[in-house]
Amino acid sequence: MNNIFSIGPYNKILLLGGGRLLRDLCVWAPSNKYHVSVITSIRHALETINNETLESFLKRNNISYLVVDNIETEEVENFIGDTQKTFCLSLGAAWIFKANIMKKYFQNRLFNLHGTRLPQNRGGGGWSWQVMTANRFGFCTLHLVDEGIDTGDLVLFDEFLYPATCRIPIDYENLYVKKNIVFLTNLLKKLISKEKHLKLIAQTEYLSTYWPRLDSLTHSWIDWSMEEYDLERFICAFDDPYIGAQTYINGKSVHLKSVSLNFQDGVFHNYQSGLIYRKTKSWICVCVKGAALIIEQVTDKNGNDMLNSIRAGDRFTTPTAKLENNKQRVEYSPTGLK
Repeated sequence: MNNIFSIGPYNKILLLGGGRLLRDLCVWAPSNKYHVSVITSIRHALETINNETLESFLKRNNISYLVVDNIETEEVENFIGDTQKTFCLSLGAAWIFKANIMKKYFQNRLFNLHGTRLPQNRGGGGWSWQVMTANRFGFCTLHLVDEGIDTGDLVLFDEFLYPATCRIPIDYENLYVKKNIVFLTNLLKKLISKEKHLKLIAQTEYLSTYWPRLDSLTHSWIDWSMEEYDLERFICAFDDPYIGAQTYINGKSVHLKSVSLNFQDGVFHNYQSGLIYRKTKSWICVCVKGAALIIEQVTDKNGNDMLNSIRAGDRFTTPTAKLENNKQRVEYSPTGLK
């Protein structure tokens, strides 16, 4: 098989999916001689960034778009049209594309952008998994879409480091968006006027790993028996832009954010885990296995501050049923969580 792949020149961009990067490309494209259009799912259309849904953003910027549940329709085919001069890019698209659709709609030239060193870390839940595993390697990875999940041949990639200051998902996301908008726009600037020849790289399957999607309401329940570093990273993994890790105190469910370990106050017995042993106006100190955990933000399900209602001697606990359920796999559809 010939592994030299030619792309471009293009004068249109078709984006499928959602997220901040999609919005940034929609803003960039018109001022750089590209016509841009978007196909998105119902759940992505309702996705809110800076208090604005994706659909409202597209309307405000006069971007041609289509919101669909099913990608295999005549309406979608007509909207896509001739893709000979179109750069077709998936950015977290909600659909699994069948071989006949990729050939019929995209002439087998649908690309996807992924943020890891493929074939490692295929799948979803990217930022939370990055935080939990303390992964510092970031990637701009462009690959062809096939019938699998993140399994297509690599087209182009670049590598960068997430600095130690990246502790929560929004830190990772901010740098990822910054690096990948430069990666994509540099490529698109070249493809507007000429063809580019690239060497396809097949993914090495025996090196592959896969992590399923996460749902904050299902998976963020805190096991207070965890070792200190695992516990800190777990809570950080559901920090901004997510709702926060969950637990109970005084019979009420709460969300925790802005946490850090402290080793000055000594080592605690395992039975003390979850106990609040010190309270100030701005933070609380909690016993955990091997250290103390400083928590600066405690809110209820509506985002109301709960810190002031907590007293020294109160204890965070998580019911066993919640901990058993937080290992369950969740499935997403184009309309949302199944």
